[in-house]
Amino acid sequence: KYNHRLLDSINPISWLSVVKFIKSYAPDLIIIRFWNPFFAISYSYILKKIKKHFKSIKVICVCDNIIPHEKHFFDKLLISKIFKQIDGFVVMSDQVKEELLDLRPDANYVKVFHPILNDISIKDKTKSKSKLGLSGKKIILFFGLVRKYKGLEVLIKSNKYLMNKLKDYQILICGESYADTKFYNKMINHCSISNEIKWINEFIPDDEVATYFSASDIVVLPYLSASQSGIIPLAYSYQKPVVASDIKGIKEMILDGKTGYLFEKNNSKMLSEKIEKFFTIKRDYSLDIEKFREYFSWDEFSEKIQLLYKSL
Repeated sequence: KYNHRLLDSINPISWLSVVKFIKSYAPDLIIIRFWNPFFAISYSYILKKIKKHFKSIKVICVCDNIIPHEKHFFDKLLISKIFKQIDGFVVMSDQVKEELLDLRPDANYVKVFHPILNDISIKDKTKSKSKLGLSGKKIILFFGLVRKYKGLEVLIKSNKYLMNKLKDYQILICGESYADTKFYNKMINHCSISNEIKWINEFIPDDEVATYFSASDIVVLPYLSASQSGIIPLAYSYQKPVVASDIKGIKEMILDGKTGYLFEKNNSKMLSEKIEKFFTIKRDYSLDIEKFREYFSWDEFSEKIQLLYKSL
């Protein structure tokens, strides 16, 4: 009822439709979401028109990323263009906060974690493993689009060490590749001797996500760089601990030893040790995850935005 898909970032006619639509509501506040400089041109046009019409209107920008993972020489120029129209910012990691302050030292901002999903359906773990044909397996899950900065090769290489430490396990990679598929397939063949690594190189539909997370034992993010992660809150939604690189944008989202484990970036051996530790000590992470999830709630997110708006 309230979801109006009006904006086509490459169709200026749609920009006019968005301006007209917003004017019809005469809002006090506009909240936009930003993750790529590509959208700066359309956003800038729309906000400039709206701010000219409504002098007191405020604009808050929720920043998934600021500096994109695949950088271009014109990024900062476009970002600066849109940020001139923004009154307040929501950042979800220290990494994004630093990027914001580098471009806007005077920025009015709040930091809050990416919220978890509330409407998920956790399925029976045993049945989910069976549905995937992985009954009795320890499942180590990598989930999401495969892009170079996500360091999938670090997880693949860790299998050379895991083979000598664990039994009955499956490294399950779920995500379509935006990188060189041949590179990863060659590495999988080199680092696996008994099909310990399975790659589902395709987009995972929303109605199948619950099966993969419900079946998994642990979720791994071997990222080489990151602004923040939507996968970690998703894992917490399914009560799954996370093993991830100790890097900005990620490390503040994990309580080391409580909601998961951190390992040195690009260190496959250390990653294997953390995975082995998880399966060896067999502690219950659910209570710590449940407690930490309070910082990932939609109530927390909305309260921070309201406080930011009142400060503008």
